[in-house]
Amino acid sequence: MKDWIDLTAQVQKHVDRGLDLGGVTTRKFAMFLYSSNYYRVSGYARCFYQTNAEKYIPGATAAQLIDVYDLDRSVRNLVLDGVGVVEPTLRSRVAFHVAKVLGGGDGYLDETLYLPTGPKPPISDAKAQKRWQAEVTNRDKVLASFREIQDRDEIFIRHHINRGEPVPFWAAIEVVSIGTFSRFLRALRDKTVLEPVTKSLQLEDESKLLQAVQNIAFLRNIAAHHGRLWNRRFDGHVTLPAIALQAKRRYLSPKTPAAALTLLAGLVDQIEGSTGYSNTLLDLVHSEPAFIDGFYRPIL
Repeated sequence: MKDWIDLTAQVQKHVDRGLDLGGVTTRKFAMFLYSSNYYRVSGYARCFYQTNAEKYIPGATAAQLIDVYDLDRSVRNLVLDGVGVVEPTLRSRVAFHVAKVLGGGDGYLDETLYLPTGPKPPISDAKAQKRWQAEVTNRDKVLASFREIQDRDEIFIRHHINRGEPVPFWAAIEVVSIGTFSRFLRALRDKTVLEPVTKSLQLEDESKLLQAVQNIAFLRNIAAHHGRLWNRRFDGHVTLPAIALQAKRRYLSPKTPAAALTLLAGLVDQIEGSTGYSNTLLDLVHSEPAFIDGFYRPIL
């Protein structure tokens, strides 16, 4: 178990590991750690470490560390701006087209709307059984989230509940988390209902839509919780539709922050009908050489 240490000791730890404070005073760096959290900063600091060592590379400075931290925060803020365009658009268009099929009732609570389509496969088919169980788990999570809506306090939800009416889909889909929204799309048995949404965003097919929503949800959650984007390897692949490739600046590996940011940029540009957002976001990503590498070739 690690002991609590004061700010002076926190600063000294960085210095002992080879960080050059340079023109940054001890007090300023201490306040940076105080406001940013030693643990959070350590994720950025490790990107300046020597390979397989708890030591900074020669020449690493506190100014560089602070600059990268501040730049990443600026990128996160732009991500939230972009998500603020994409997420409501996705929810609204899905609500419009799915509600056209379901009507104003609570048909979205019907298990037959969702995968899986048949009984549990025989134990001899382990792969099919695993897929079936994953679909059941996903469906049950979606239904549980929808049922929890009954306890929500939003006025437009209470309006229906107080009148003894089912909460219509177009209202329900607005209050579930973006994670549940993504799971809902994947859980649908008949994904042809999503074709109009796919076409409206100029995406190639429904699989690209589902992947894009999942990628944006992951990106949004990192930004919303003030997580580090810079130099962060992604676990899942980012699938880039043609609208995102139009915004890309250089080769994109599918498990990088740059790929996710380019996807977001392409979606916002398509929705807004301009390249203003992608220019602003990607110009910031490309503003410093060391900053660029952390998005295109992450190491942590």
